[in-house]
Amino acid sequence: MTTKLKICGIRSVAEIEALGDLAIDYFGCIFAENSKRYVNVALATDIVKKIHQAGKQAVGVFVDMPLQVVQQTIAATKIDIVQLHGSESPLYCQTLQQEGITLWKAFPVWDTLPDISAYLPYIQHPLFDTKGANKGGNGIAFRWEVLKGMSAYSFVLAGGIEENNLQEALSYQPAILDVNSKVEVNDRKNRRLIERLIEKLAN
Repeated sequence: MTTKLKICGIRSVAEIEALGDLAIDYFGCIFAENSKRYVNVALATDIVKKIHQAGKQAVGVFVDMPLQVVQQTIAATKIDIVQLHGSESPLYCQTLQQEGITLWKAFPVWDTLPDISAYLPYIQHPLFDTKGANKGGNGIAFRWEVLKGMSAYSFVLAGGIEENNLQEALSYQPAILDVNSKVEVNDRKNRRLIERLIEKLAN
């Protein structure tokens, strides 16, 4: 298996037009209103349409939102995967999974992995992100050595991933790398930074 790449925090159709031809497997839209990368449903619907035209998958990121809002957003935007980045319960995940929705559930990590066993029946992948001031997007890496016990290609890795630590990240065999702030210049996704990441990913 090979590790796939997700670029998160997409805020415009233009970003997909600029990046859609690259070897990126997933693009993410953030629906958490307190995020500076928040997009509303109308804009996300246009972005997802462009993601699908590029032959990629769209991930919607939600933080502690009412189930009904998540369900309505999925129906409106046609996102492929739901990424839950708050304190959603296993029952919350089970409800969505029973509707045929593919789920990634984020867990904050610093130097120990949490017990995620109650969630595993309902999610495709756990997503391990750095515990910090924000629910995500802190731009720093946690102590990745705690991942040594994880099965290969069974999880998503997020938090401070960039070209300088990419090889170390890959050594833990994540299924997907979730990259956001480290491939931005002036708060916008930068094609050259992403190209350099992809070049190292391929080697």
